[in-house]
Amino acid sequence: MSKRTFYQLLWAANRPRVHGNGCVRAQSARESTDATKALSEKISSEIKQEAAKLEFPTIITRSDHIQRLSKYYSPKMLKSIIAAEQTVTPDLWDKRKKAKPLFPLSYVDDLAKHDPFYDLPKMPWTDFSEPHQPVPPPSDLPPTVPPDLMNADVVEAELANNRGISRDYMRRLIVRPLVRKLVSNVTRLGKIRSFYSLVIVGDQNGMIGIGEAKDRNESSRAVMKAKSKALRSMFYIPRLDNRTIFCSLDNHYHGVDVQLWPRPPGFGLRVNHLIHEVAVCAGLKDLGGKVRGSRNKMNTIKATIEMLRNQVLPEEIARARGKKAVDIKKTYFSARS
Repeated sequence: MSKRTFYQLLWAANRPRVHGNGCVRAQSARESTDATKALSEKISSEIKQEAAKLEFPTIITRSDHIQRLSKYYSPKMLKSIIAAEQTVTPDLWDKRKKAKPLFPLSYVDDLAKHDPFYDLPKMPWTDFSEPHQPVPPPSDLPPTVPPDLMNADVVEAELANNRGISRDYMRRLIVRPLVRKLVSNVTRLGKIRSFYSLVIVGDQNGMIGIGEAKDRNESSRAVMKAKSKALRSMFYIPRLDNRTIFCSLDNHYHGVDVQLWPRPPGFGLRVNHLIHEVAVCAGLKDLGGKVRGSRNKMNTIKATIEMLRNQVLPEEIARARGKKAVDIKKTYFSARS
């Protein structure tokens, strides 16, 4: 049955009857239902006749397959499905182009087989009766104990063993407690007061360190703790001719704006008193500077040390430009007649 014949029969079954007096009366619901049912039975019989001619695996019969599909599809759609199945042969199915995933597996698995390892109900990573990582064997090393920050001998011995700093060197360092004040931590139970201290240490040869600490009992104990932290955080500050900085520096730290400028030999340290102490500890002798904005002592010291530590050296600029450091410094060494 062609598509045109199907629609002609469907239209004839539901065609309205027009009488001479101009009244249009629709066909009764009973006649329409009978005609549609007869048409569906005729199409189903044709489909079953065509399905009987096809070959199908012995696992499920062709009639069962057609009967199962007829529960979900209309006769017209069912006829299209059968026509599509006839065009696919087992040879074409075996030669089909398989999709290539982004991360393919090293094997082909249709998930229809039982794997003795991956399909176990109890896997090693799902068994929590034993630790996933074995417990390390007991070590013969003594347990590490944090050093006593209040004992100078203990701190010096710890730095000498771990960092290779001699005790004579640590005793020659300059210690400057620049900030000492009383602070309060407000909690729901009240104010908890403690002593705060900020200390910088330096060897006047480029090495400098900064440390902060608190103590609830004495200000001197806070100074000792801050000194111990400053000794552990020492770093090197590059200097031009061991007396000044390489270029002008500008840093904005919280509400503080600090500017530093290199100066010629003999100029001295004409800067803020806090920056003066930092420069003395670092070994800077000729320096100019200005502090604008906030005058907070802690932020001023931290901004200065951050600038000195993050200087851009002429060697780095020359490497970025593909030139030599002598060209960046605009200094040429040549013999004069």
